[in-house]
Amino acid sequence: MAIYLVGRVLGGLVTLFCVSALAFFATALAPGNPAAVLLGNLATPERIAAVTHEMGLDQPLPVRYAIWLRHTVTGNLGTSNLSFKPVNDLILAALPPTLELAILSLLLAVVVAIPMGLVLAQGRDRWWARPLSGLVTLGISVPGFWVGLLLIVLFSVTFKLLPSGGYIAPARSLSGNARAMVLPVLTLAIYLIPALVRFVRVTAATVLREDYVDTARAKGVGNAGVLLRHVAPNTLITTITYIGLQLGVLISGAIVVEIIFSIPGLGRLGMNAVLNRDYPVIQGVVLVAAAGYVIVNLAIDLAYSMIDPRIRTR
Repeated sequence: MAIYLVGRVLGGLVTLFCVSALAFFATALAPGNPAAVLLGNLATPERIAAVTHEMGLDQPLPVRYAIWLRHTVTGNLGTSNLSFKPVNDLILAALPPTLELAILSLLLAVVVAIPMGLVLAQGRDRWWARPLSGLVTLGISVPGFWVGLLLIVLFSVTFKLLPSGGYIAPARSLSGNARAMVLPVLTLAIYLIPALVRFVRVTAATVLREDYVDTARAKGVGNAGVLLRHVAPNTLITTITYIGLQLGVLISGAIVVEIIFSIPGLGRLGMNAVLNRDYPVIQGVVLVAAAGYVIVNLAIDLAYSMIDPRIRTR
């Protein structure tokens, strides 16, 4: 188990190093000069050259990357070129809304998708299975931003039941936070549910064809007992891994949802940084998102090894 854990941790560190290099060089090689963006209408060749030198952008790329990496390892992600605030502070301020959105959406998706997938696999020959499967396929085909806009039109514009955007911290108003997060969480969950339902349905259908399931039915175990005692536990093993792989989809979906509903999270922070060529913020957001992805997948790998002891011996 210790060797397995060390291998996973080392793999995660290598992944973070590769992501850091990709984020740094991709932003550094992007067209445009942050100094010119910063100066705006005051930009002249002399001023651009002076600000470029002051920001260290005239140094060779490997030197700039080495300096940035040294600061990053110590926990210093630099200073924003636009607001002159520490990137650490900007990310810490934007992280709570993103975490709340991601966690609530994932929980809602799991609570809805896993039972639905199991029921579809068990009742695949029932009359209601085909239209429900068609609805799942439709959900996969519909863009997430379209769902968000449709929910705004329906619940905010037409019925005026929920706010169309904004964010209220739970510490400020718990009820206000709940009202503000209903539509964003529902949008992101609808974005995640169809693919998860399809995966659980296919996996559970495979388990239902196993011999031990036929043996359980021969002993008189009903459909509910088969699902709960035999199908669900064996489906859960691969489903946990699939949820870990879906974190990338969750992150990309959260960015779109934050922009649609004006949530001041990491996605919106990163998008504003891209539009303003705020390189330190872009690099910090990408690195934090990658670190979260690696940490969560490491936790899922550990949970996987606890559920299936065979993994520990590999």
